[in-house]
Amino acid sequence: MARHRTLRLSTAAFLVALFAGGAAALQPQDPSKAPGQGGFWIGADPAPAGTVPWQLLQSTKTVQRPDKKFGPAFTREVRELDKQQVKLFGFMMPLDQAKKQKRFLLSAYPPHCSFCLTAGPESLVEVLADQPIDFTFEPVVIAGRMAVLENDVVYYRLTNAVPVKP
Repeated sequence: MARHRTLRLSTAAFLVALFAGGAAALQPQDPSKAPGQGGFWIGADPAPAGTVPWQLLQSTKTVQRPDKKFGPAFTREVRELDKQQVKLFGFMMPLDQAKKQKRFLLSAYPPHCSFCLTAGPESLVEVLADQPIDFTFEPVVIAGRMAVLENDVVYYRLTNAVPVKP
């Protein structure tokens, strides 16, 4: 019995060390590459200058409202982005199987599984492009008009979206 307990504790300690080490590998080593400057991902540079930092969008919290529904609690800084022309740096998550995408999600994090979302609604932006945009696994910069959405499935939407050079 003691042997099984020791084995379970050793396995638990190993898993904690493995996951803690894995999470540490995703953290930026250079403090100038702060969280939200394009999100956390392995091997990518921080977001280009002039892009909205993901840290700002991720400051939105999901709260339960008096009507028992859940929704966003935006900060004043996030609300100020509504109806503004912005640039975002992130990863495309296609919503259909076409090579060119007119509607997709932009994520702070690279997709790791085609069946999984990479984060919560504060780390995703629905993108609606006038002209289709070539899908890529590489990070992209997308410009457009930001909508901060109070009563929708997504918290943010970028309309009239176009890809831009970083």
